[in-house]
Amino acid sequence: MPTDPFIITVILLGAGLGGLASGLAGFAFAATTLGLYAHVLPPELLTPVVVAASLSVQLMAIPMLWKVLDWKTALPFVLAGVLGVPVGVTLLSTLSPDDFRLMAGGILLIYSISVLTSGRMPTVRTDNRFADGAVGFAGGVLGGFAGLSGVLPTIWCSLRRWPKDRQRSVFQLFNTAMHIATLAGYGVAGRLTADVGWTLLLALPAIALGGWAGIRLYKRVNDKAFARVLLVLLGLSGLTLVAPHLARLLG
Repeated sequence: MPTDPFIITVILLGAGLGGLASGLAGFAFAATTLGLYAHVLPPELLTPVVVAASLSVQLMAIPMLWKVLDWKTALPFVLAGVLGVPVGVTLLSTLSPDDFRLMAGGILLIYSISVLTSGRMPTVRTDNRFADGAVGFAGGVLGGFAGLSGVLPTIWCSLRRWPKDRQRSVFQLFNTAMHIATLAGYGVAGRLTADVGWTLLLALPAIALGGWAGIRLYKRVNDKAFARVLLVLLGLSGLTLVAPHLARLLG
C-alpha cells in the first residue's frame, strides 16, 4: 500500500473526482483519474486499480438507482458486450491499443466539441434490439482491447434521445458487466495483486463519498442537462486519451 503522503493525497483526490463523475453519469471514472494516477502509480497497478475502483462506484450506485433501472433495455447491450470482451483481448496481440486510443480520443473530441458548439445532436429513430446488441458487442470489443467499453453505448443512447433514466440504465448495467469481465481476465492473468487490493482499500472512502455526491446530483438534473454532462465527459475522455500522445510529441 502507498505510504508517501503526496501519493496518498493524489489517490484520494482522484478517487473522489472519479467517483463524482461516475456517480453522476454512470461512466468516466477512468477519464477523470488516469491523468492523475499515471503520475503516481506504476503501470502494473494503474489499470487494475482504476477498473476495480470504477466497478466499486457502479456496484454502489445500483441499489441507489434500483427503482429507475431498466433491465430490459440494457440486456441486449450487456449480453452482447460480454461476448465482445474476449474478442477485444484477442486483438491485443495484433493491433496497437495506443494507436487506437489516439484515434478514438480524436473522434470523441471532435464529436463532443461539434455538438456542444452547434447546440444540436443528431437523432437515431431506429428501435431495434439487434442494433443495440451490435453496439454492445462493439463496446465489449473496445473494452477488452483498449478499455473503452462505455464510449459507443454512451454515444448511441444519446443519439436515441432516450430519457436520462433509460440511458443511465444502459451505462450502469453495461459498464458493471464489462468491469467484472475485465477484472476476471486480470485475475486469470495474475494482475490482481495484494498491492492492487491495498490501493483500492485506501481509495474506497473517497470513492464512496464522490459516488454518493454524484448520484445525488444525477437525481437533480433534467434530461437536457444530463445530455450536456455526457458530452462534456465524452470530451474529457477524448482529451485523456489524446493528451499522453501530445505530451510525447511536445516533449
